[in-house]
Amino acid sequence: MDDRLVVIRVLETAVSQDPAQVAQAEESVKILATKPNFHAMLFDIFADRSVPTQIRWMATITLKNGIDKYWKRSALHPIKLPEKELIRPRLLTMLDEDTPSVALQYCLVVAKIARWEFPRVWPGFAEELLAQIQAIATDQSLSAARRNTMDNNVLYIMHLFVKSLSSRTLVLERQALRQTTPLVFAVLAPIYAERIAQFHEVMLRNQNRISDSAAFFAESLPLLKTIRYCIKTLRRLWVFGIEKVESIPAGAQEFYEASIGHQAAFYDLFQKLTLESSSIPDDYQVVLRKIVLLYGKMYMDFQKYHAVRFITMPCAKQMLQWYWQQIAAEAPRMVATPEDSDRACEPIMEPLLIQGLELYKNVVKNFFYTADDNNQLDDEVKRCRQVIDGEILTPDAIAKMAELLMFYYIPLKSKDLERWQDDPEGWMADEESDFWNFDVRRCAEHLFTDLVSQERDRLAPELAKLVMQTDEGATNGIRSPVEQHFRREGRYAALGLCANDLYDHVDFCKWLGQHRVEESPMGVAKWRMAWLVGKWVVVKFPVDQRPHAYTLLLELARSDELLVVRIEALSSLMRCIDDWDFDPEQFAPFLQPAFECITNVLAKVDMPETRMRVVNFLSSIVQRMQREIVPYAESIIRLIPPLWQSAAGENMYQTTILVLITKVIEALGVQSTGLQSFVAPLVRHSADLNDPAHVYLIEDGIELWLILIRNATALDPSLMELLQLLPGLLQYSTETLRKVLKVVEGYVLIDASGVFHNNGLAIVEALHALVSDTNLTIRATAAGYNTLNTIVQCVSFEAGGKAIVDSNVLWTAFTYIVEKKEAELALVHHAGFLSRIAIHYPQLFREFVLAQEAALAGTFAKNWVDLFDDVGNVAQRRLFALGFAVAIATTNDGILGALPLMVPVWNEIMSDTGSSLVYFSDVDDDLPDDYGEAVVAENERRRQLLNADPAHKFDIKHVLADSMNECERLNGVNRFHAIVARVDAADFEDFKNQLS
Repeated sequence: MDDRLVVIRVLETAVSQDPAQVAQAEESVKILATKPNFHAMLFDIFADRSVPTQIRWMATITLKNGIDKYWKRSALHPIKLPEKELIRPRLLTMLDEDTPSVALQYCLVVAKIARWEFPRVWPGFAEELLAQIQAIATDQSLSAARRNTMDNNVLYIMHLFVKSLSSRTLVLERQALRQTTPLVFAVLAPIYAERIAQFHEVMLRNQNRISDSAAFFAESLPLLKTIRYCIKTLRRLWVFGIEKVESIPAGAQEFYEASIGHQAAFYDLFQKLTLESSSIPDDYQVVLRKIVLLYGKMYMDFQKYHAVRFITMPCAKQMLQWYWQQIAAEAPRMVATPEDSDRACEPIMEPLLIQGLELYKNVVKNFFYTADDNNQLDDEVKRCRQVIDGEILTPDAIAKMAELLMFYYIPLKSKDLERWQDDPEGWMADEESDFWNFDVRRCAEHLFTDLVSQERDRLAPELAKLVMQTDEGATNGIRSPVEQHFRREGRYAALGLCANDLYDHVDFCKWLGQHRVEESPMGVAKWRMAWLVGKWVVVKFPVDQRPHAYTLLLELARSDELLVVRIEALSSLMRCIDDWDFDPEQFAPFLQPAFECITNVLAKVDMPETRMRVVNFLSSIVQRMQREIVPYAESIIRLIPPLWQSAAGENMYQTTILVLITKVIEALGVQSTGLQSFVAPLVRHSADLNDPAHVYLIEDGIELWLILIRNATALDPSLMELLQLLPGLLQYSTETLRKVLKVVEGYVLIDASGVFHNNGLAIVEALHALVSDTNLTIRATAAGYNTLNTIVQCVSFEAGGKAIVDSNVLWTAFTYIVEKKEAELALVHHAGFLSRIAIHYPQLFREFVLAQEAALAGTFAKNWVDLFDDVGNVAQRRLFALGFAVAIATTNDGILGALPLMVPVWNEIMSDTGSSLVYFSDVDDDLPDDYGEAVVAENERRRQLLNADPAHKFDIKHVLADSMNECERLNGVNRFHAIVARVDAADFEDFKNQLS
């Protein structure tokens, strides 16, 4: 069968409605895509108009995907150069494609190839595309429909090309963009101006019947589409393609300055059609709306990337004033009747208002318009400040802006109240999000806050006077209840938004006492009052007044209030509790109602995000109140099963529950032992490496496990079963490793023999693999050996000796020291472990050393003693010295040969510490800062372990005397004297004097 027919058959299968056939076609395409000339054949099929449209459409999609994957030379199975040469010359020959779906994919194909080819491989692409644009614009033989089609396709390709080029950052590509910009402006700016003029003529011919004239819509729509594509291209070039003011190409500044009047004209038309016409086509309205907003996008990008030039342009004042006129004109539409939100009239074009508010926000507060670190302004910035202060943000304009925003834009709107009814949790989540620039009210809030912050001296005193008035005084003379409501809401909103700026002007506690919580439409006043307390508690709220805030917030969190009010009250209460000045004793009388409110809200909310917030709030209370929550612990624990069940599949929600349980166990201390069987399944679910959820829960799960073990006084069988997870977790190289090691130590400190009965060998083998891993840091190796040392201290030789031998960890530490495989700082930890073995399992150590060849043992002993100088901790130096003392009681010539090196070490230790027992503080960085040592049961176990440590308990003189006597007994008097004779006479004399 011919290759072309094969490809067509595959494409026919790909457009099938049968999923099985589609999957088969995808596999066939993957095979064919690596064959020569496959992509050229796809272009042939697309270019053949006799082929069914669906097949051509699928051919262009497949070609587009193939270009993404195989066009680059570095790709696997890249498209060869001869095949590219078959495609590239024909790319711009199909601009008259009139099937919209096919034309869209064709334009994407051309743009993607240009992205890879321009400017290195195909440097003339921009000129060729511009030549096509000019040819279409000047060809008088084209029919109107054909011209419109070709205009749309070629301008869309130009838009995609410029968009891609503008996003690239390499020097050659940025240079190519700057070189292309004047060429594009020279071609597109006249076309844009011509289409604007043509559109104006069409309007003049139909000025008396624009609203209901189908002929007007049909004639002007193609012009609008061309205008739109021109704006989309030119706005990017204006922002990204012009490096300096001096290099502005001809026509560019004219385009920018004219755009302000054009935007106003298009917006007036859109407004007229929206208000007067009911027969406006949807596609016409969409295109007109996009054109208006495209101008705004150009201004915003220009301000973002060229803030200084944006202000110094002659038309800046005119453009900003026009935006503010629209904001002021739409202000009455922003206020709604709370009792009947259907009477509210939505803004004609809300995104336009958001653009205007953002533009002003970036003028009010912008880094580029301020002085540098030396409080100096360059000439351009001085010009900016003069324009801003003298023409844009004049004192009168600032006052009017603040008033308009406060009374019309920052109060809650009708759509907010509608969402309170339909989706209160979603509304609260949106309020907490960072996407404020998608909502006109929140955008106005940010502008108002910045305005007051930047003009604090001028606005703060007047604003303080206004907000400190009583509701009756502030609304005196205003008859409309709706207007009274919005003025009060605006004052309350301003008081909270500007709390940081009104700090010195407003006594909020006094204000709170004068303004009672009133009934208002949809509970707006109650929500706002709860919100205000949360804003001011972190700014200025005396500690002795906090009980009044707790009382108010808990009243607003009662079950008979609106859900949105209750959630906000709890959020503000959380801010009170998280505040630095929070007093747990002061809040203790409010614990019972607080827990009741939290429980009631948890039973009411559905969204995982809201539940997480409430659970986090409960965790904060538990953490800050410490032992005060013990009477309520049982009630909190009863909440866990339904919460965990509702969190199935919500891993982030589950982590908040694990954190809550952790805080409860910390607060309960040793009383948490009874919860072991309840918590163990949650730990297993979180820390089991075979459970997919461990990826999200392991960190919090291990933290919970560690806190549970630290506070335990005995081990429940369910906790003993969790020991099976430890070997795998010890090999799971993450930041949790240190805590896993602490969990192992915690188990051993509680019940060493029980832990080692069934799991000892597996744990020691995992620790052996850890300390012998050369890829780990020295700190990780030290932490692993610290756990091994704890095991050796706690586990008797009968219970743990066999696991130590079978795991081969002894031989590994010995080999590392003999061969000096690592730096001295790392070898110290291997040597410290062997010293610990020598002290606690002396018989095992002596047998191990005795089994080594004399030369090998001698190298080990020499290196072991040499490492003593790298030990800084007094207790560790003492440990080494005791290990040397135990080791000398042998007949191995290699060990005995190191006696001359050991004697000076013993002399130093005895002269520094004598026979005194040196105790030191073993500070555990993982212990919570909020608890004293008496609260955590493990602290007492570690203290007992420290007291029983032979490194402190044994008198080194007695140990040395016993070891020397044992050495003399094992080797005989004559051989012993021969060995001692190798020691420096002065050192040995000092040694004998200190022993005596």
